[in-house]
Amino acid sequence: MPTNPFKPPDTDSTRNPRPPATPGSPLRAVLAGLAVDVGGSVVIGIAISVMYATQLLGQGVAESDLRQAMENMPHASALYIGGTLLGLLMSLLGGYVCARIARRDEYRAGTIMAALSTLLGLMMTAHPAFDEMTVLLTASSIACNLLGVKYGAEYNRRAQAPTDPGKDSSTP
Repeated sequence: MPTNPFKPPDTDSTRNPRPPATPGSPLRAVLAGLAVDVGGSVVIGIAISVMYATQLLGQGVAESDLRQAMENMPHASALYIGGTLLGLLMSLLGGYVCARIARRDEYRAGTIMAALSTLLGLMMTAHPAFDEMTVLLTASSIACNLLGVKYGAEYNRRAQAPTDPGKDSSTP
């Protein structure tokens, strides 16, 4: 009797293809989360600044007035709002990365990362004045960091949960 060449090989659907991951170093988790959050936000900030400078030069702003105009980007502009949303997305992703690497005590590592990220962000801020927008963005960044940690911790718990050998994941 000929064999069917299109039949997939028989597999044991109950075995886990990967061994369970061991928890990572909290220091490595915090540093990786900071790299994603702060590094990503810096790259986004540079790109937004270049686009805004190009836009201003295209509108005829003199190069001598360019620095003053760059320091006073209107908060209602599309570039500012887009940059803010992308920066908050980087904060969320940084928290997620931190939790996924830590794999235990995620909230402790995530809180440390959020505090360090906030401190670095405030140190790199162009304006030394604390206005309402700075407070709002700082609180939003911390919230996004911790939301990313929550998502990462939930993923870790689902990945660590034992699979039911009687349940086949290929059928609904």
